[in-house]
Amino acid sequence: MTLSQLLQQADSHRKSSHWLDALHDYQHAQQQQPDNSVVAHNIALCHLALDQVDDAIVQSRHAFTLNPNLWQSVLVLAKALAKRNDKPAALALLQQLHAQLPQTAEIRIELAKLTLHVLGDAVQARQLVEPLLNHEHHGRDAQITRLVTQLYDRDPDITAQQVNQGFLDYGVQKQDAALQAQVNAALAAPIRSTSHHRRLRVGLISPQFFASPVYFFTIGALQYLGMAVDLIVFNRGSKSDWATKIFKRIAKDWLDVGGLTAEQLALAIARQSIDVLVDLGGWMDPVALQALATKPAKKLYKWVGGQSVTTGLRSFDGFLSDRYQTPAGSDALYSEPLIRLKSGYVTYTAPPYMPLPQPPKSDTPLVFGVIANPAKVSRAFLADLAMRHSRWQSCHHQPITLRLIDYRYQHEAVCQRVRAALTSATVEFVCPASHRDYLSAVAQLDATLDTMPYSGGLTTIEALTLGVPAYTHVGTLFCERHTVAHCLYAGLLLADCCLDRLDGLGLSGRTGQTLLQSNSPRVDHVTLADELLGIFSP
Repeated sequence: MTLSQLLQQADSHRKSSHWLDALHDYQHAQQQQPDNSVVAHNIALCHLALDQVDDAIVQSRHAFTLNPNLWQSVLVLAKALAKRNDKPAALALLQQLHAQLPQTAEIRIELAKLTLHVLGDAVQARQLVEPLLNHEHHGRDAQITRLVTQLYDRDPDITAQQVNQGFLDYGVQKQDAALQAQVNAALAAPIRSTSHHRRLRVGLISPQFFASPVYFFTIGALQYLGMAVDLIVFNRGSKSDWATKIFKRIAKDWLDVGGLTAEQLALAIARQSIDVLVDLGGWMDPVALQALATKPAKKLYKWVGGQSVTTGLRSFDGFLSDRYQTPAGSDALYSEPLIRLKSGYVTYTAPPYMPLPQPPKSDTPLVFGVIANPAKVSRAFLADLAMRHSRWQSCHHQPITLRLIDYRYQHEAVCQRVRAALTSATVEFVCPASHRDYLSAVAQLDATLDTMPYSGGLTTIEALTLGVPAYTHVGTLFCERHTVAHCLYAGLLLADCCLDRLDGLGLSGRTGQTLLQSNSPRVDHVTLADELLGIFSP
């Protein structure tokens, strides 16, 4: 085969997303032309699609060295660095690219994502994608980015219901009839089993099978559920840690599917004869949601992980929730049938390095913590906090320090945005180097102040476990009710966790003992597992 024919075949494989075949051909071509920048770039693309991040970094740098005008290779490098969790370096590259090529859609999309997730600036991220909302190729990416940013920091004239309607509208998408036919055929294929009593096959799909909310909120129930069913994991991520090992121990089968397109993923799931598929990715993984729109399993449920709002899809058999997350009257906000679990929709499993609650303080100043992802520190929250801080300062007659804890405060731009809104307050920033360090910092607080409109989730239950009370607003959407639900299921009263309590009734600071009661449903893994089994069983 000539070099020209080899490259033509490689390009055909790449355009069909047959990444391994394309990589093999491009590598052969590179042996013949080691200084071909386009070949190096395409090899980097293949490595990135296959989650071979280090190789993608090497080849994208090689391509750019060969051809400094090949900005596409810098974009691949930035994506690979972000996947390797070197997001600050990726952000810096994208900012430079955007300055050089401000009209390039691909750069704007990626820069918007990192602007949100590194700098926590939802407004700037939204501004980056708004010119692309009607773009032929990138319009849907721009639309979902805009919707997600409105969850964190919405414009003053946008209501929660309008944001929710945006997700409902986005979820309505034209189905690929040919793909749907292939999925249906795979589902209809006879199931081979060597046992007369075939165990239920329950699939789990997520990019977050590591120490994340997906682990801490599901592993307790899944460990018990795995005794009764076969758990089939579709891993969409590339990160691995101690929690990943625990997921692998309870999995009957583990499939790494991070590099698959939506079409390939839908077929891969359908061919596994899954009885029940549980989505643990949600809006963190729009590609997976696109695959799930084909309903590649007999039953499909949404649970934890990107579960901030409805998926907008009609393929789901249920959205796992509870009476506090989705109170009576909220059903119309969801395209999925709401399933309100009696025990609460999650349980909490603390990490092995969880510190003990700290004894109450007798000295001043009071230290109120904001422990959320800076993306949740919205303009409305900061304005409300500035007003309340002034009132609390005069009410309590003692200094009150506001301490913001998150590793992303290492970026000065993030700190500046907060300081500009809290000019009269004493503000401290803590950048923990690890989850263990983060928990130790939270344990020192007198109380946490919940962000709005997007509420704290895992962060709130961690604070309660450490004996640190949480004070919150109560919103409308799923992501706006996490803290109040955690507090109520922990065993607290609504009056104990409303932010207005700090105005008139004084502060109940850290207690020296956990606020997560031992009889709380939040630690009853067996009951939740039994409820899930009842829902999943035929």
